[in-house]
Amino acid sequence: MKSKKRIWITIAIIVVLAVAGATAYILWPKAQDELVVEPTPSVPVQKGEITVLIKGAGSIKATSQTLVYADHEGNINQVNGKLNTRVQKGQVLFNYKNKDNSKDITQQTNTLKQQQSDLQDKQEQYKQLVMNNATPTELDTARLAIEKGKDDITVTETEIARLQKDQAAPAPLLSPISGTITKMSVAPGGAVSSGAEAFTIIDYQDLSATIQVDELDVLKIHDGLKATLQLDALPGKTYTGKVSMIANEGSIKNGVSTFAVTIHLDQPGEIKAGMSTQATILVEQKKNILVVPIESVIQQGDQYVVQKARVSAGTQNAQPDATTEQKVTIGIHDDSQIEIKSGLKEGDLIVIPSSDMSGLGTSSPDSSMSGAGGLDDSSSTTASDSGSTDSNATDSSTSTDNSNTTDTNTSTSSDSSSTGGGTP
Repeated sequence: MKSKKRIWITIAIIVVLAVAGATAYILWPKAQDELVVEPTPSVPVQKGEITVLIKGAGSIKATSQTLVYADHEGNINQVNGKLNTRVQKGQVLFNYKNKDNSKDITQQTNTLKQQQSDLQDKQEQYKQLVMNNATPTELDTARLAIEKGKDDITVTETEIARLQKDQAAPAPLLSPISGTITKMSVAPGGAVSSGAEAFTIIDYQDLSATIQVDELDVLKIHDGLKATLQLDALPGKTYTGKVSMIANEGSIKNGVSTFAVTIHLDQPGEIKAGMSTQATILVEQKKNILVVPIESVIQQGDQYVVQKARVSAGTQNAQPDATTEQKVTIGIHDDSQIEIKSGLKEGDLIVIPSSDMSGLGTSSPDSSMSGAGGLDDSSSTTASDSGSTDSNATDSSTSTDNSNTTDTNTSTSSDSSSTGGGTP
């Protein structure tokens, strides 16, 4: 009796479990689908701007120093320039003393008188020879003596003129530039030879910054690009300048090559040589262009594509129900946005690729597609302007002075001063 009861209990348990399992099987897939199925993320193509910047750290230096050389040999009478004082271009640095040639002039004058007297004697001798019917040989000898006497007189007269002219002091030595005398090698009463170094003059009102830029960024820089500079010694102040020189040879440290880039300051103001600085070079800026998230663009060989969304009319929240592959032409980019030159129009919806489809934001760009019209490795500043209604991509490239720009955009830039590794 107990055995039959146990069998019925077992059968009841099995039935209950079977019913529960069937119910779970029917209900679970629907619940699971509700958890897994999520809307595909999409973003609209918008108008915006991209600013490509390159940063670097360095120090302030005088733009140039000038060595001033003595232009004559002589003794120095008066030195007007003083060490660590400022002189103006054209200012007299020192005067030469008058040279005393009076003794030499007197000696040469006496010699001249004697030569003139000798010449008169030789001329009288010649007359006597003619009167006495001297032989042709005697007459020729007398004539040669007269000519030699005349030549000697000419030489002496020339030497007297040279001594008289040389007795006057040479023109004063003038400063070729405005600046501060940082070194001087002359003193009053001292002698100086022609071509000897006399002064070193540096214009500390004409300053430049020399910064180090990574080899991956240096080819994007050229003379004339605008830059802004900040200094730890002058917090809260921004100075402007322009790129004036780029080193032809880099220096390697810890396996990383950097190049010296010189920025000439427009108005140094309180800046002093030797101060450290951080500079930001404006490489390129484009406004009112079509921009999309950089991770939405996929590189396929030498082409670039996006997943363009197709949305059914009346669909809630404009979620795509299908996508098509759309070829695009790209331009400049930063860490988050990339320019679309053709292939899309403002307002188009594009789909961000899933994790198994690598967009440009997570892959290494083709190095051959650097600069405008392709990918470069510079980071930059971006701002989307969703208020624009232009349906075509307008590419207006401008350069602006960053010192006058209100910082309302998200700013990222290629910083060559940090690790020297360049922009990822």
